[in-house]
Amino acid sequence: MIRKAMMTAAALACAAPAIAEEWDFVLVNGTGKPIKAIEISAGGANSWVANKVDPEMKREGVTAAGKRMTVHFDKGSGCKYDIKATFGDDSSAVWSGINVCDNAYVTVSYANGVPTFKAS
Repeated sequence: MIRKAMMTAAALACAAPAIAEEWDFVLVNGTGKPIKAIEISAGGANSWVANKVDPEMKREGVTAAGKRMTVHFDKGSGCKYDIKATFGDDSSAVWSGINVCDNAYVTVSYANGVPTFKAS
């Protein structure tokens, strides 16, 4: 009886769907423009998901230039992600190939009009 119950429990555990792991990192806005929305996608997938905002935390509508925000997302199987920012003027930019496994802080900015980032 106990053996059957243990086998059933093991089978159910194996059949359960994979649960996404929640991750986060700190995004520093070095763009010179206020950011009103952040989306994240697995590197190159172009499948954008909005930053998860904790409803218990007070969050301003925009992240001003020079300020930082925490980006919450469900981590998939890889470490490289793309970040899309929508600015206060409704323009947007994408930063590609950011390793979120090894970096807790990501500063997004521009160099000669091209989106660049620094991760640490």
